[in-house]
Amino acid sequence: MATTKVNRKHNQIAVIIVLFLSSFIAPFILLFPIQELLYRPNDYYLFETTFKAYIILMIALIGMAIVLLVNIIIVPKTKKGRNIQRAIVGTSWLLVLLFLFLCINHYQIMDEKGLHTNAFFSLQEDLTSWEEIIKAEQTNVQKDGVTKPDKLIFTLHDGSTIEQSLTAKLAKAKPFINLELSKNGVTIENVYQ
Repeated sequence: MATTKVNRKHNQIAVIIVLFLSSFIAPFILLFPIQELLYRPNDYYLFETTFKAYIILMIALIGMAIVLLVNIIIVPKTKKGRNIQRAIVGTSWLLVLLFLFLCINHYQIMDEKGLHTNAFFSLQEDLTSWEEIIKAEQTNVQKDGVTKPDKLIFTLHDGSTIEQSLTAKLAKAKPFINLELSKNGVTIENVYQ
């Protein structure tokens, strides 16, 4: 019995170490390929995981490692205490799985129809068509004496805006975005800050 408890603790310590170390690497290695398999359309200008999804998944994995560490440190003396502890660990695993699902489901796509976004706490994709955009701006910031593109800001008919950080992937898709916007008489204006 004592050997089983020691082996169980060793296994949990190994899982804690793996969870903690992989929390910094696994989101960047696994999240995008999984999303690509599940959600990427055949024709698209941009398919990208939001940075927030990587960070949230990283925090969820670290949180699970912390819960398991507390599980090892705190040893309940009663059967009721052990059941409560198991319930807490089980619930934590379910929460991590929920956050994993929500992170996988958090992405953005740009194609000929418009901007498709799936917010973190949403299970439904929102579409903003190119026709809804009445104004487009590219903000440029000056850093160390060099002006660099920073964001694309789309203003919609209702006055709301959609801000996109100008990532390398978005920069590559910019000619296609220009093409779609020009079909509706909208050009991307440069704004300097």
